[in-house]
This record gives sequence, C-alpha cells and structure tokens, in this order.
Amino acid sequence: MVSQDGIHFESGSLPGILNAVAFADGLWVAVGWGGLILTSRDGREWNRQSSGVWKGLFGVTWGKGRWVVVGEHGTVLTSPDGIRWQPGHLDGMPFLTGVAWNGTQFIASGWGLALYASSDGILWQPVYQGTGQQLLDVGYGDKSFVAVGYEGWKGIILASLNGSRWRLLARVPGWLTGVTWGRDRFVAVGEKGLILVSRDGYHWEVAPTPFSQWLYGVAFGKDRFVAVGEALLLSRDGLEWQPLPVPGGKTLLGVAYGNGTFVAAGEKGTLLASHDGRTWEEILGDGSFWFKGVVYARDRFVVTGYGQVLVSKRGWDWEEANTRHLPKYLPSITFGQERFALVGHARPGEGLVAFSPDGFTWEEYLWLGMEPEAITFGNGLFVIAGNCGTLLTFSPR
Repeated sequence: MVSQDGIHFESGSLPGILNAVAFADGLWVAVGWGGLILTSRDGREWNRQSSGVWKGLFGVTWGKGRWVVVGEHGTVLTSPDGIRWQPGHLDGMPFLTGVAWNGTQFIASGWGLALYASSDGILWQPVYQGTGQQLLDVGYGDKSFVAVGYEGWKGIILASLNGSRWRLLARVPGWLTGVTWGRDRFVAVGEKGLILVSRDGYHWEVAPTPFSQWLYGVAFGKDRFVAVGEALLLSRDGLEWQPLPVPGGKTLLGVAYGNGTFVAAGEKGTLLASHDGRTWEEILGDGSFWFKGVVYARDRFVVTGYGQVLVSKRGWDWEEANTRHLPKYLPSITFGQERFALVGHARPGEGLVAFSPDGFTWEEYLWLGMEPEAITFGNGLFVIAGNCGTLLTFSPR
C-alpha cells in the first residue's frame, strides 16, 4: 500500500507474500517468501528481481553502498543496485528475521536470540549463535540441561548448567527429536536413525546405526536404553543398537521407564508396555488420538498427546484425566517439586504449562507467550523448550 500522508493509502497487486520493505538511494526494496525481491522507484510500479534463492526473506537494509537482505536457513544476499544479487557467507543456518546498518557494521538478528555481525554485509561472524529455529526436547543429567532440535535442515544441541544461559554446542546432519540421561551419559536421537552420545553434554559422538528410520524418543531403565520412532531399538551403552519389531507397525513418539516397566506411546492411540525393553505388548491402539509425552512418578505413568491425558499405576490399565479446559495439543510432561507438569498450545504464539498433584486433576496453569514442545525438571528448576528456539526457566513456589 502507498500513501503520501500516512493516512490515505492506495492498494496494489503484487506477487507473493512480502515480509519487509526499505527505502534508500532513491529505491524501494521489498522482500518476501520464496526468495521474492521487488524494487520500485515510486512505490507504485514494482519490478521483480532474481534473487537466486527460494528461501523466505525477512529483513532488508542499505549501508556501505549496498543492499543487504537476510532470511531463513542463514540466507544473506547483497546487491549494489537492488537488481544484481550475490550470496554472502554465514556459518550455520539461523532463521534471520531482521538486519540493520549502524554506520560501521551490519547486525542481523533472528530466532533464538541469534545475532550476527558484518563489516561489509558479505562475511558474517556470530555475536551469539542463538538457540536454534525449533527445539523439540530437553533433558537433565549430571548437573546439566541439554536441549535438542533443528536449525534449517541441521540438528542442534544446546547445553546449560543453570537453565538460563545456553551454549550451542553442535550442528549435526539431521534433526534431533529426543534426548535422555542414563548410565552416566546423554543419548540423543533423531532423523533417519541419527543417534549421538555424550558423557558430559558438551562433547558428542555419533553412534553407527545400520538403519534410516526416524526416531522420536529415548529412555533409560533396567541398565538399558530404548529408542522409539518408526523403529524400536535396544542398547546397553547407547553406542551399539539392536533393532526390534514394532508391534502393530505404528510409529511411536515417546517412551519412559518406571516401576520395572517401559511404556511407549504413539500414533492412533497406541500404548505399548514391556518389562525388559525387548518383548512388547500392545495395550491400546486403533484410536483417533496420538500420544507423545510419557513420565513415571508417584507410582503411576501419565501419558499426554493430542486429545487425551491417561493415567496408569501398572502400565496395563489406563484411566482418562479431566483435561477439557486444556488445549488439545499436549506434547510433553515431566515431574518435579511434588507435582506433574505438562505443556501444550492451541494456537500460534500461545501456550501453557499446567500442574497436577496426581495426573488426574489439572487446575493450576500458567499461560506462556510461546508454543512449548518439551518440559523437564532438574536442579530445582522447570525448563521449557519450544518454537523459535525459545527456552524458559522457572521455579514456581
């Protein structure tokens, strides 16, 4: 839209969805999804320029005699005239949403508080690498929190001693979806059979796996690890894994151990139980809901997902909790400070954390300004991870 006075606007038809616009050196430059770049001298007639990329573009500025554009997957483009565009160089794949010139350097910002600086708009250095694009799980062990997720098409691993200050430790060739602690080590799982192991949360090695199915959850119990997803795997040390048949052939999204029993949860209302992680029995299935979050505490399992929260004291007989007042999407649950805590969200940009003394009644809850995907408890703190690389830490009284 164009206005001479900021009050009365003229509308026009432009291709695609635009995210940002800037004016300098007698030229308007607008950028948007799919690598869209438009230029105009008067704000009314626009010309489409070739960006050479298909990524979403979200920020544009002028400085040091050139245009600079930033976007998803660490995309940086520069141009002397708004017509001829060349890629810049930036390590990593941060989701960049803005860029500015302060007279001496360019600063680009993005999701997860990412900050990058450049003196020329071409070569970029991280001021703070941020906490990624999307975080899918968080765990605690050996006095450290570890969060996993993805940035672009790479997986990321973050670690923190206090839950407040986080360090991006590694980018790996595949999304990471689950992490747990056991046998004095962290184990993370993810895309196409990707498994990583660390004894301190800071130094990681890849475990060789002869399969390519996605893995979504991992748990430790009875001196063994169990990983679940499109496959079901068993390991004593997190490094060597044995594939097992998945009862019913359904995708499993989460797993936990307690009271001598593993419980795995998944699509179509699937719940499996096993005493040894090797032989599994299908307890529930053929439903319209899916389950993902699983925890054992206070002599019971509690399972969360989409549409239901179920509670069981043995893993074989289940009762439904009262969650009609909560959002449908409830992806994760933990236990701490003598209460169960789950996270969920119903709409973009809004979520909550809810508490229960027994897993059945969920009357206490707090609204969050983010979409949470995972929650854990450690060192007296709850830590929540979710979209835009958001990490929240709190200790309710």
